[in-house]
Amino acid sequence: MELAASFVTSIFGGGSAAAAGAGAATTAAAAPAAAGFSLSSLLQGTATVLGMVQSINAGKADAEAANAAAEDARREVPLETLQGINRRTAIKQQMMESIGQQDVAYAASGVDLSFGTPLQARSDAFRQADLALTSDVGTEQTRVARLQEREAEYRKRASRAKRSAMFDAALIGFKGANSIADRY
Repeated sequence: MELAASFVTSIFGGGSAAAAGAGAATTAAAAPAAAGFSLSSLLQGTATVLGMVQSINAGKADAEAANAAAEDARREVPLETLQGINRRTAIKQQMMESIGQQDVAYAASGVDLSFGTPLQARSDAFRQADLALTSDVGTEQTRVARLQEREAEYRKRASRAKRSAMFDAALIGFKGANSIADRY
């Protein structure tokens, strides 16, 4: 306002108005400083806001990385299930080949396959295959559970990263505001 008045005065007042204009400019520059505004406060406030934004962005990046790892773990579950099916199919295939080879050997020697040693050998082969299948199912369930736990842990880590970033940003803002307030 004073600057505008000094401008109008300089237009109509001539040379003495130039001195008044210079005085008004000095007054205009000193007014914000007297009101508590300074360049250092402005720069510190800007740095504080940038620090807060950086903290939030870092937290978001950490959360995105953890969520990506959780998604990878989730996507491995069907793959592990498929691998378990393939392992069990291979176990069954081996069992059937073993029983077939035994039957061929016993039949070639002229032994009756319906009772005795051939029947016992067949029962042993089925029992071993059943044990292998049960063991593989347990292994698959353990691996799937581990992948699900890993996914849950990554999701928790993402949540903690977001909360931590917000807390850090608030702390940076509080420290910056407190530092500016301590000047005055």
